[in-house]
Amino acid sequence: MRIALVSPYSWTYPGGVTRHIEALAAEHQKDGHQVRVFAPYDPPDARSTRLHRGASPQDVPLPDFVVPLGRTVGLPANGAVSNLMASPAGVRTMRRELEAGCFDVVHVHEPIAPLVGWDLLRSCDIPMVGTFHCFSENVVTNNLGNLAGARWRLNQLSLRIAVSEAAAWTGRRFYGGRYRVIPNGVAIPEHAVEHAAPSPDGRLSIAFVGQAVERKGLPILLRAFEALREHVPAKLTIVGATPDEVQSLVLDRRGIEILGRVDDERKMRVIADADVLAAPSLGGESFGMVLTEAFAAGTPVVASDIAGYRDVVRDGVDGVLVPRGDATALAQALLDLAFDAPRRTAMAREARAHAPDYAWPKVAAQVREAYGDAIAVPEPAGTRQRALVRVGVTPRDLQPKVAAERLPSMEPPTHKPSCG
Repeated sequence: MRIALVSPYSWTYPGGVTRHIEALAAEHQKDGHQVRVFAPYDPPDARSTRLHRGASPQDVPLPDFVVPLGRTVGLPANGAVSNLMASPAGVRTMRRELEAGCFDVVHVHEPIAPLVGWDLLRSCDIPMVGTFHCFSENVVTNNLGNLAGARWRLNQLSLRIAVSEAAAWTGRRFYGGRYRVIPNGVAIPEHAVEHAAPSPDGRLSIAFVGQAVERKGLPILLRAFEALREHVPAKLTIVGATPDEVQSLVLDRRGIEILGRVDDERKMRVIADADVLAAPSLGGESFGMVLTEAFAAGTPVVASDIAGYRDVVRDGVDGVLVPRGDATALAQALLDLAFDAPRRTAMAREARAHAPDYAWPKVAAQVREAYGDAIAVPEPAGTRQRALVRVGVTPRDLQPKVAAERLPSMEPPTHKPSCG
């Protein structure tokens, strides 16, 4: 099978979607399929840094299967920064390469993100599968997309995938349509990860992986850690956020190690060496790939009880869910685990057993099954049906249209600390 994977996000500012695409491409290739990835690319220069609010791109080699589509601009979106292409030149490159590539299927990620997917939904005649990664309850931004014609454009997809029930909720709520839930994947080590020996002083080792953006909840974790270390020896290792970013969030850095950006090998070593991974996100998470990475390393998690995390963490089995935004509840959950090593061990065992549910070979096989179903969708019959499909009135899957519906929120209220 000849597969085109399309990303709206910069290859050199990698986030969860980019990592997903890279791993999916590797699995498809390993199984004998021909893969090309189309993604924007920001070279490691001063201009890229200026276009991304002072953040420099990673200086990573460009794999031979990636077709670069040009520079991106860092734009705030959904509580973080999305690095999206703003030049039509990349769109022209993509159109030209897709036309010449004889692809069997085009798999576009975040299909309504500008400019890549947005154009593809109107310009591509190859069977298309779209994966929806985002969970968002923002009525304004999602309906701005609808005002621009998102619902009609998305009807060009032969099949829609969502990485979680939370991501599917966003699609059903704002765009309508049918969604097949296929989760993000994780690499499972061939051999059990060797964990660091317990600290001789009984210290609880906590890992945090994420950016210093409000959505990730790092200030909540820092407040919880400041309370925790007054009761038990504890260490917090922060991956992703830099010392400068953390400096303004905490006055006393005792027990806190800040590593900033590290490669995947170092990140996984930090997770494996931790007694627990803390994921205190406030919302906007559709899945939480770091949770399954912790499971693969045999590390239990303490995470916010939010929609995207609730799909992954089995509360009390391989992790603990706490109210989002509640530093006191987070500190208490960590304190309970600090005093209960047998419970941590049992959770670690369950986490490791849960990880294969998300193994990349299993996920990639489900995705290729979706490709086969998309390719098997018959051509529209007759001039009228072809015209209705072309303008997006009739879905390309030729099934009855499923309208968007007002669904109840998946998120509980954010905890608001009392003023005493």
